[in-house]
Amino acid sequence: MTSSRILTLFAVVVATAAFLQAEQPTSEPTRNAQPTFKEHRIGETAQEFFAIAKVVAKNGMLSTEYCRVYSNDSKVKKAIDKVSKKSADMDDPSPSSSLAAMTAEGCKNIQAALAGQDVVVDVLFAAEFGSGSVQFVAGRLASERFVVKAPFNEVVEDMNAKLNAKPQLDVRTVQNSVAAMVKHRSAMWTLPNTLVKVSELQSLEGDNIGTEVSVSDPEIMKHRTSSLN
Repeated sequence: MTSSRILTLFAVVVATAAFLQAEQPTSEPTRNAQPTFKEHRIGETAQEFFAIAKVVAKNGMLSTEYCRVYSNDSKVKKAIDKVSKKSADMDDPSPSSSLAAMTAEGCKNIQAALAGQDVVVDVLFAAEFGSGSVQFVAGRLASERFVVKAPFNEVVEDMNAKLNAKPQLDVRTVQNSVAAMVKHRSAMWTLPNTLVKVSELQSLEGDNIGTEVSVSDPEIMKHRTSSLN
């Protein structure tokens, strides 16, 4: 066999191997393939989450920066000390003291998430959600819950388009807080690494007043500690 034919055969083998490798499917979808909800992806790290998460009503200040400034405020430290001593005082702490302690606890939870711990963070520190909470497991965003001011049917249609999938629908008749029987609608999408649920919220009169959205990764949630069960 001539050297030119050997080189040609070698080139064909290399090209075929490269083609087969390119055609081979990945064993697991990447996290970047996950849909975004309120600018975040389930499975992203706490570092990624708090790189953009902003505190409510602070002109777009990042939550991590806000907590750094807040924890160094001498008035805040006094308020926290006052709340910590409330067990020895019969009087209830002032609203400002309670707010200071609540904010300090939220900042503490942010640090726990960044340190890779399992923790729930109020969306006071993630203004993009508007309401609800987010949960981190081993430093990754495992679930998020928030409310949108839109009718149930509209949210379902939007979610169908976002997820490119149809949900499992459910309608239940339940008794509300004033003993009236109302129909409660919900929908659930089960996708690789993502479980999405939406439930309509109703007034006492049975009118739709918004929709609650819950997104989670069941695999990540399996590994949460007993303190979050």
